[in-house]
Amino acid sequence: MSDIADLRMILGLLRRQIWVVLATAAAILSLTAIVLILLTPRYTAQALVVVDTSAKNLLAPDSAVIASASDNARVEGEVRIAQSDAVLLDVVREGKLVDDPEFRPRSGYLGFVGTLARFGGASSHTTDDAERETLASFKEAVRVRREGLTYLITIGVTSQDAGKAALLANRVASVYIRHQIAAKVASTIAARNSLQARVSAAKDSLASHEGRLDGFLAANAGMRDAFTNANMALRVADAQLNKPATLPTSTPQLSTPSETLTQFYSLQQSAEIARAQYQNLLTRLQDFEAQASLQLADSRVISEALPPIEPSYPRVAAILAVMSLVALGLGIGAGFLREFFVGGFTGEDQVEAVLNIQLASVVPHEEGGELERPHGRGLSDRIMTAPLSVFSESIRRIRVSVEQALLSRHAVTEDAREEGIVIMVSSSLPGEGKSTLATALARTYALAGKRTLLIDCDLRKPSIHRHVDREPTPAFVNLLRGEADPGLASMVAVDHATNLSVILGARPAEFATDELLMSARVRALLARARLHFDYVVIDTPPVEAAVDALYLARLCDVALFVVRWARTPQNVARKAVAALKGNVGGGTPVIAVLNGQDQRHWFSFKAKPLWRTAYAG
Repeated sequence: MSDIADLRMILGLLRRQIWVVLATAAAILSLTAIVLILLTPRYTAQALVVVDTSAKNLLAPDSAVIASASDNARVEGEVRIAQSDAVLLDVVREGKLVDDPEFRPRSGYLGFVGTLARFGGASSHTTDDAERETLASFKEAVRVRREGLTYLITIGVTSQDAGKAALLANRVASVYIRHQIAAKVASTIAARNSLQARVSAAKDSLASHEGRLDGFLAANAGMRDAFTNANMALRVADAQLNKPATLPTSTPQLSTPSETLTQFYSLQQSAEIARAQYQNLLTRLQDFEAQASLQLADSRVISEALPPIEPSYPRVAAILAVMSLVALGLGIGAGFLREFFVGGFTGEDQVEAVLNIQLASVVPHEEGGELERPHGRGLSDRIMTAPLSVFSESIRRIRVSVEQALLSRHAVTEDAREEGIVIMVSSSLPGEGKSTLATALARTYALAGKRTLLIDCDLRKPSIHRHVDREPTPAFVNLLRGEADPGLASMVAVDHATNLSVILGARPAEFATDELLMSARVRALLARARLHFDYVVIDTPPVEAAVDALYLARLCDVALFVVRWARTPQNVARKAVAALKGNVGGGTPVIAVLNGQDQRHWFSFKAKPLWRTAYAG
């Protein structure tokens, strides 16, 4: 049941604040639509590039490809290279983006200086500044990302023109690949230049060893043929599966000393090693020279960018869908804010919890106003015309609450009282129905046979005369202003419908009325009224509109504070109640009345009690 009550409360709140919700949502959606119309659409074109991490050598095409654990880092590095300043700066220069209205430097001091430079001879400093500004603007339009854990890289460019976006995306991919090839060529050339110096050194070393060997042979000319034949035999043996060779029997035996042979073989071995090193370096140098002109890029474009059809920004459908939910949420939030903090009170527990006073009754909303009734009379007529209605029963509940408050304070029954009771009816703001409730309450006492007096103390804006259908009279105001006391009987008018005694106010006063209500004449008048009447009901001005009610609060026995359903702001009501509590006598109860409860059944806040259905007239 609690969940059902909460749901009804929420639905009732939405119904009461439906215009606030709709107005807030409509304002947010309208603002969103205006922003979407003013935004310039942008298009994003994307080129797809694949990175091949395998080694490429056209001189050795059959070399095995070995996967490396660093391939992921390699691809991530290529992403950073593709969006580097060096690549994008070349795109800026090739595409002449410095002169492009979309990417060129914004107008200002730099634009003014650039204009002067073009007329008076452009300086390199100004050109560099313009390029840097254009580069910074272009970098915001470029997005390079890796597709998951694959070797694919997406290069996207966003522009106001779809064709330009595709052209720039393809140009970024082309420049990136060109930079990659240039880097590989530069690396190969650098390696070749480094190797070239070593080849020269190896050549010089070989010439040195060959010279020493030739010098040794020249010094030992008679041994040249023998050494040559022996050397040939060793070479043949080495060629035959590296088998050791023995000198042929026909080889002439050398009568050369062993030291000479050892020196010869040492010089010969050194020359051979120098020759082999030189040949290897020379071959490697030739390979590098060939590779410098045969380099291939590690990346290639597998899908060129095409001009997009739909803009990538703004996404109108998605933005409107999201903002619709946001607008609805903010609208409901505004409804809650107005309901509970600005709009007022919508529940009995809410009144007691916020104001910290007893709630006497909840008076239902009734269609029609005072001027719409016959003879200009108000809703208080329903006390006579519909005594069993919900409205009439709610007024009688106020009477019961007043009696309970007085009994708990004085512990004296109604029949044992020696003086009448003064009941003050006020509110925090105008238009909350206090005059209607004051008249209706006084009439219930009169219809119950109690001697009742109703005094219109709202001297600035009197309205009781409209409820009782009598002409206003200045007698009460004249008494308060110091004229001779005409007597209580001469000031009292009679409500013919209920025999209620009424002291009417005059026309709206054009002077400060608080001085009149704080005078001793008011105290004397109420003292006489207590002797002749059982109940004296006084209608006072709103607490926030005038201070009159605060002076009258000191003279009353019970203060009724009227709160308008879902209209009286909570902070204003709290302030008014605090002011009343500070001015009433010690122990004088302040009782709240929630007036104008909306009881329509569709999305109703609270179901109509069964007794109302059974007993309402």
